[in-house]
Amino acid sequence: MNSDDTFRWMNSQGEEFLKCIGIRRNHLVLDFGCRYGTYSIPAAKLVGKGGKIFAVDKNIEYLDRLLNFAKDKGLTNIEVILSSKETSIPFDNQYVDAILLYDVLHLIKNREKLLIELYRILKFGGIFSVYPKHHETEMKMDLAEIKKEIEEVGFLFDLKIFKTLMHDDQLENGYVLNFRKI
Repeated sequence: MNSDDTFRWMNSQGEEFLKCIGIRRNHLVLDFGCRYGTYSIPAAKLVGKGGKIFAVDKNIEYLDRLLNFAKDKGLTNIEVILSSKETSIPFDNQYVDAILLYDVLHLIKNREKLLIELYRILKFGGIFSVYPKHHETEMKMDLAEIKKEIEEVGFLFDLKIFKTLMHDDQLENGYVLNFRKI
């Protein structure tokens, strides 16, 4: 994580992006498929000491890298969760304020089961934010089809945002879909 784009993202642009999608101080945020913290680190800064980031990934090396980076930044509000399970998350019902599912959807074998599980753990009124990066190439779906699939499990579509965000250590423009649990 040492490119100019990554530096800018981790030190200002990431927090601004997350504010735009609705992440607030004191939120409990689940970053599902977090890799090494592209969104977890700026989110941890944004939610502050009263909030917490639950960074979930199936790769222990990514999670170790994330913890080391968080330690270097003095962030103590990130909890990493190693999980090879795509459809079970160890939280009570209505536990988190926001869920980030960025550049992960195309990798999930049973999306419906995962979406139902995410719906279960999200608080009423909570934000479910999806960046379906590879929806056309890997999933052969357009944004309307992604939206419909997510709505079918109970989420209410809130907004579509075209913003600059981080993907594989480079800033790029893309669509983010936000949903709410009602």
